[in-house]
Amino acid sequence: HKERAEGPWVKLQSEPSLFTSLMYNLGVKGAKATEVFVLDQQDNFDDLGEIYGLVFLFKMIGDVSGDVKGLHRDAKYEPIDELPKNVYFANQARGFAITNHPNFRQIHNSMSRRVIHPEEALVVEEAVTTKKGRRKKIIDEVVGEAYHYIAYVPVDGEAWQLDGLYPHPVSLGKYSNEKRWYEAARGEINERINGFFVEQIDYVLLAITKDELGIHQDRIKDCMYIKGLAENRLDKLSSSWREVDSKDIDLFFTDEDGIRVISRGNYVADFEILTSCHDNIEKIKELRTKMVNTIQFLLEEIEIEKKRKEVEKERRTFDYGPFFREFISILHERGELKGLLDAAEDMDERDEYI
Repeated sequence: HKERAEGPWVKLQSEPSLFTSLMYNLGVKGAKATEVFVLDQQDNFDDLGEIYGLVFLFKMIGDVSGDVKGLHRDAKYEPIDELPKNVYFANQARGFAITNHPNFRQIHNSMSRRVIHPEEALVVEEAVTTKKGRRKKIIDEVVGEAYHYIAYVPVDGEAWQLDGLYPHPVSLGKYSNEKRWYEAARGEINERINGFFVEQIDYVLLAITKDELGIHQDRIKDCMYIKGLAENRLDKLSSSWREVDSKDIDLFFTDEDGIRVISRGNYVADFEILTSCHDNIEKIKELRTKMVNTIQFLLEEIEIEKKRKEVEKERRTFDYGPFFREFISILHERGELKGLLDAAEDMDERDEYI
């Protein structure tokens, strides 16, 4: 843990599943990263569900302090006299404070299978100063690599671009359809993609959406809402129904939860069933029991999903290198390695012929 917290920042692969694990370990529950390949005018992403935001990751060409390709540093935006209070924005001054925090560094570096030790960094520095020629150039290029993130998020009817190299968040326009807020950011994102294509800059565009945990948690809230309505109706129809139907599940449910349930609109089918029951106490009790059973099932599924995530994290971050090196060494000592390599080469030749 000390090495991961105090050692150099490890470069991670730009895989959506890795970003999902990183978010989860940082405390962002119920969300996942999904790669988006195009953002044409005809595209909508209803099958992805609710999109919390879009994130660009790309390799920068140039110096952060100078004119960097792909950043649209020369773009002209309307200056804002006062930062919007409802939009959190961390520019590079705050960003440096975050990167120097050991907990953030430890969580980030824990996503790598291999820890880079400080003494290894010193070896690289010595190689740079003592070796000449091609190797020095390659090392300089590797050390000089820089990557940058730009986020797009919807806040209170307005799409915002969050770029830490700018002094403030940039408004990209208002939207009327909350589920398709990204329409307001589509022009800016497409312009940037075209710029990446012209400059041959590698990039990844990620959509941050609900994961299975988030979907289950939303469904639990929907069931809690219907359960509450059913209980209110039963209280008006019978004062003794709770004495007979004692099966219950007690979860925290606020007025804000209810507002979110109504906003999502996924409760409508169950609500129609409830209204169709009229004054039928048994039917209403059956619906309430169904909601309780569904909640219990989803809570169990959430625990299973959390354990699966932990196993996935262990598999992703475990360093298998020492095992494979030892395994190959043992095969070599037994004289079995050459035979296996020859057999693998013969198999490749047969596959190529086929």
